[in-house]
Amino acid sequence: MSGGNIKARALTYVFVMLLLAAATVVIGMLIKDVTYRGYYLTLSLGGIVLFTSAVYAAVIKLKKDDDVRGIAASAIQALWVSTSMGLGYIVTANAPYFQIPQAYAVVLFAIGWVMLLFGFYSLLKLSKESGVPLAV
Repeated sequence: MSGGNIKARALTYVFVMLLLAAATVVIGMLIKDVTYRGYYLTLSLGGIVLFTSAVYAAVIKLKKDDDVRGIAASAIQALWVSTSMGLGYIVTANAPYFQIPQAYAVVLFAIGWVMLLFGFYSLLKLSKESGVPLAV
């Protein structure tokens, strides 16, 4: 696959994760008055993904189209972080400690699964197409 296609695909994957993280931060803002623990959870996990995705998207954007391995390595690093935070939502959304109202917890749980499954898919797809191992 050509570098331009890998670059476009990598940016798409990273931006999808960025949008999912932004959704979780918005949910956190909605529950801020109900539970401060849930608010800080969503702000932390979502903020990490937002920051990481934004930085890596800029790095990917600056790379030359023919640097397939560099583009894929950067995208894979960003996607590992996003996928991990998605797992964080799955594990913590319904935890009693965070006191997240059930409706919001279900949405965060679902977003976590989307992040996890989409992350695995995009990691495997980029690794296969670029030849870059997942352990970068």
